[in-house]
Amino acid sequence: MKYLLGLFFPALLACSTKEASQPRERLDSTYVTNGNAISKIAFETISAELKNALQTGGIEYALKYCNEKAYPITDSLAQAHQVSIRRVSNKNRNPRNKADKMEEFLIKGFGIDLSEGNELTPKLVLKDDTVLFYKPIITQPLCLSCHGTPERELAVSTDTLIRQLYPRDKAIGYQNNQVRGLWRIGFKQ
Repeated sequence: MKYLLGLFFPALLACSTKEASQPRERLDSTYVTNGNAISKIAFETISAELKNALQTGGIEYALKYCNEKAYPITDSLAQAHQVSIRRVSNKNRNPRNKADKMEEFLIKGFGIDLSEGNELTPKLVLKDDTVLFYKPIITQPLCLSCHGTPERELAVSTDTLIRQLYPRDKAIGYQNNQVRGLWRIGFKQ
């Protein structure tokens, strides 16, 4: 995948005028460090909220909570860190999270790396005046309660509620330790 990205994105990160004196590697490292920190905070915040909702009212309550609160949570974190934060997927639950062609390419590449046991290193892409940080979202056992296979990990009642809340849902059929999508953190230059 590293080779393909080198061919596919020859101008992976160009320095802006005010940052031209800094080596590219240092800029890349700064974006990766900040992207990792912000995606970790976002993941931990959403995970904690979902676990709390599960404990409060079970899976149905957690699904409704996620449907109403996931975007406000990520929006408040984005505002606090002065970035944009999205979760994107080629098998999206919400149409707003649909991956574009380049993101689908990254998801596929991360999936290949994961299946081959390679290290999953975040990717940086320069788009217009924004540096985009991408990091894979890997399924964990708890994820399968809402993203697993219907009538196996995903209860019929849960699947029914998901289809009511997200009529165009594609985010099911996952197994543990698969790439479910990407964290996309945007840094304005």
